[in-house]
Amino acid sequence: MEKYDLIIVGAGPAGIFTAVELLRHGSKKKMLLVEKGKPVEKRHCPKAEVGHCVNCRPTCAITTGFSGASALLGWQAESLL
Repeated sequence: MEKYDLIIVGAGPAGIFTAVELLRHGSKKKMLLVEKGKPVEKRHCPKAEVGHCVNCRPTCAITTGFSGASALLGWQAESLL
């Protein structure tokens, strides 16, 4: 079983920002970034085709992972360095 110093839940803006900032500040922690949604490069927003938000369900096709637990980690990143 793998062991990690830090597990980031959600690869939305806050999760990715947290991981990048930790690495940018030289963190040597072993991190795991967990995301339930599609990879960013495979996300597709129908707004580009229809001209308006269609309220994708159950979650937005672009921002899956936004907010939630990863938002909490975003503002606590300084304490994790």
